[in-house]
Amino acid sequence: MGFKDVIQNIKDRKEQKKQAFRQMQQQDRLQNMLEERKKSSNQRELERYIKEDQEKEIKEQLEYMRKKRDQDIKFGHNPLNTPNITKSAQWEVLREKNMFKGRGNMFVNQPTIYKSNKNLLKNNRRMFKL
Repeated sequence: MGFKDVIQNIKDRKEQKKQAFRQMQQQDRLQNMLEERKKSSNQRELERYIKEDQEKEIKEQLEYMRKKRDQDIKFGHNPLNTPNITKSAQWEVLREKNMFKGRGNMFVNQPTIYKSNKNLLKNNRRMFKL
């Protein structure tokens, strides 16, 4: 049994499933048609109205559930309810005090590209705005 035979068998089984499904659908349609013809016209009309009402109710419930899910996705996570990891941390780094607190800005007295570059100034004005 070669590769082509395996592929052909898979294709045949798939085609058989499709054929059986079509037959079942046709039998179901015929069964429904037979049941509908046995009913009176008033009964068919009443069932149609009931079905319309059910579809309307299903649509309303679906819209409600979609809005509820959207609301949960957008606002369900409240960061205020999450535990503070810095207070009960397992890592030493999070329990240490801030080593940069209380120090001044280290860039205050450093030369910048704007002060030291003469090409950026033209007639004592910058060529572009910051």
